[in-house]
Amino acid sequence: MKPKTFLPHLIAVVVFYLTVLVMFLPQFQGKGLQQGDIVQFRGASRELTEFREATGERTNWTNAMFGGMPTYQIAKVTEGNQLKWAHRAFFGFLGGPAGYVFCGMLTFYLMMILLGVSPWLSLAGAVTVGIATNNIVLYDAGHVSKLGVIMYLPLVAAGVLLAFRRRYLIGGAIFALGMGLAILVNHPQMLYYFGLTLPFLGVAEFIRHLQRGTLGEFAKAMGVLLIGLALAIGAGASNLLTTTEYLPQSMRGGAVLSANSAGGEGGTTNPAGGLDYGYAMQWSNGFKDMLATYAPLAAGGGSGQEIDRDTEFGQAMTRSGFRVPATFPAPLYHGSLPFTEGPIYLGAVAWALFIFGLFTASTTARVWLAGGTLFIFLLSLGSNAGWINRFFFDNLPLLNNFRTPNSALSITTFLMVALGVLGVHRWWRLSGDPSDLPGRQLKRAGLTAAGLGAFVVILGMTLDYSGAQDAAQIARFTGGQGDVNQLVGALEATRADAYFSDAMRSLLFVGLTYGVLYLLWKGTLGFTWAAIGIALLGLVDFVGINGRYLTHDDFQPNRAVANPIQPSPADQQILQDPDPNYRVLNLSRPLDQDAFTSFFHKSLGGYSAVKMRRYQDLIDGYLAPRDMDVINMLNTKYFLVPGEDGQLTAQRNPDAYGNAWLVSDIAFVNGPDAEFAALGTVEDLRNTAIVDESFAPALAALEPTGAGSIELTSYQPNELQYRYSAPAEQLVVFSEIWYGPDLGWEATIDGEPAELIRANYALRALRVPAGDHTITMRFAPRSYALGRTISLICSVLILLGVIGAVVYRYRVAPSRPTA
Repeated sequence: MKPKTFLPHLIAVVVFYLTVLVMFLPQFQGKGLQQGDIVQFRGASRELTEFREATGERTNWTNAMFGGMPTYQIAKVTEGNQLKWAHRAFFGFLGGPAGYVFCGMLTFYLMMILLGVSPWLSLAGAVTVGIATNNIVLYDAGHVSKLGVIMYLPLVAAGVLLAFRRRYLIGGAIFALGMGLAILVNHPQMLYYFGLTLPFLGVAEFIRHLQRGTLGEFAKAMGVLLIGLALAIGAGASNLLTTTEYLPQSMRGGAVLSANSAGGEGGTTNPAGGLDYGYAMQWSNGFKDMLATYAPLAAGGGSGQEIDRDTEFGQAMTRSGFRVPATFPAPLYHGSLPFTEGPIYLGAVAWALFIFGLFTASTTARVWLAGGTLFIFLLSLGSNAGWINRFFFDNLPLLNNFRTPNSALSITTFLMVALGVLGVHRWWRLSGDPSDLPGRQLKRAGLTAAGLGAFVVILGMTLDYSGAQDAAQIARFTGGQGDVNQLVGALEATRADAYFSDAMRSLLFVGLTYGVLYLLWKGTLGFTWAAIGIALLGLVDFVGINGRYLTHDDFQPNRAVANPIQPSPADQQILQDPDPNYRVLNLSRPLDQDAFTSFFHKSLGGYSAVKMRRYQDLIDGYLAPRDMDVINMLNTKYFLVPGEDGQLTAQRNPDAYGNAWLVSDIAFVNGPDAEFAALGTVEDLRNTAIVDESFAPALAALEPTGAGSIELTSYQPNELQYRYSAPAEQLVVFSEIWYGPDLGWEATIDGEPAELIRANYALRALRVPAGDHTITMRFAPRSYALGRTISLICSVLILLGVIGAVVYRYRVAPSRPTA
């Protein structure tokens, strides 16, 4: 590549670095963001982190949450996957929000360059895609894996398009790299949604090749992409194999209990597999939320949207006697979601480009990017378009494993801008058409965009600006003081003002975008300056909205971010206990929304969308109702109890069963329903073990007496050792969560393999002979070792393939594909 040719690419990279430097300057000054989901993640992964720091190794099991669970989806498994080095490069060797935004800009730019688009137009699209408001909201909320996948989608798309344009080698290599990186960052839901758009492209390409009589080329492209997909899946095998093994045991793998069993499905699980429809659809976009993709405050923005004191609501608060600061968070949101951090604003400039692409891009691009976008819009409505989404939920493979359908919109800014950029590129190439086709395309697109903007503005006159929970929210907001009806009226007026202000703002940016395109068509602006103009409009559009949700003032010193939770006096009191494996029940937090306790203790609660199915049943049927026998069998040695002053106190539970105990009786039952029900009917779980009849052969002729002792002598999250002594053969029940059989937990007695069985619905148990013995339980899943090897091989092949394809592309066959 000649230096003159390389210069625009160098300028683009410099622009990307400068953009993130200015946007996230505090990050480069040693500051970070306190993100809700990341705080929960740090609590959930605390034991993993400490184990790695102490041993240099990964533990695939933790006892810090939900009594114990695999760590595969707490912290993704990357061992063996060498694509993590490419991941760092695409992030510009940056961390934090700067790295994610840089990656999004870089991958979109590479996509367009590989498709033959002008560097300056590619730069304009890249900036718009990278700094999209939804990206900022996602990062601020801590949804970083979701954002990571979104940022790699342009690479995946580039590979697919190149393969269908007979650039098989580089297309397959880029596709494998993009898919491999998207799998690496580990948010299957976003990748799945994007995958649902690809059939639109596949059908369009099949028809195109059929009409041209080139189905052989179509088959070659599909073959290359399938090979790339296989390599990408292989590169992620260390995470995918373990996750695939775990999924049937999780709350997304189908119900263990029948629907009418005590505890039932907890309202979360479909008995046939996947999630319950109602639970999965809780975050479904409504009509107002869809309008917010164009006018960001159409639904009120975020649940705690910052507004000015001089708004109607601010003035009403002042009149009611409240001291109101210049800006303050108000319950402005009135959409269909339970709550939200901010709107999925797709951008006025993105909308302008998308509409332009509808009239100017190639047929294949329009079918895919427009059809896919509209399909994703439909999916995001969830239960609010139940007439079709219920069918998709029940019939599309894997869709019933995902919840929060509104998040599907997160991928659409990329799709919309891609269509617009490809449309502008193609339109400009046809600018000399004697039929004046470019002029007619510009006119039609401009009128359509103006019509959409006018419709959104006029629609605001007919909308209801009330929210179902307004009165309750105002009462909470004001502490029950003031005239609620008056404040609700002022709140609705403020929402209406916000709607019209943002609708007019977006219409202005759409008009300015088409103004630039008009000046380009007339020759007043050169192509480079027009591209720069579009880039600046996209930048100003998003920066103006992004500042509502993230500012430099939101950054905190890194030491505060790294240690967001400090131990209370009650925590410190409990931490004096030398026992390495007791559990704590925090009565001040919901059991399934509490990873904070895991910062310092092994908790009965936690925070995970893929917790163990059997443990979720325990929560629903026994732990939430505070059944003390079940709480005691989980070795709950301490309670954290909130006092009247809100401070926690530590209370010791003298009845906890301990790490393990010997029982004197076995109650055999038939099936999981009977196992679960017996937890509530057996009078003394300390002396009686509930065992499913399927394990009866392993306990044949055993007559336990409970005489003897067992003591935990060594603890690591993935290996526990016990000292056992008994005059006769006994059954030992451990306070450890059952995960099996044959899924990684292995038991030995004096080094000889022994068979673990399930007891009390969710615990492990072991038949142990008379005498003095050392019992060891070790977690060594074979899927992890196999996956790590496959990941190493496939990720290296992808990297070698990309290097080879690039060398061939620029050394052997330097011709450039066209969009």
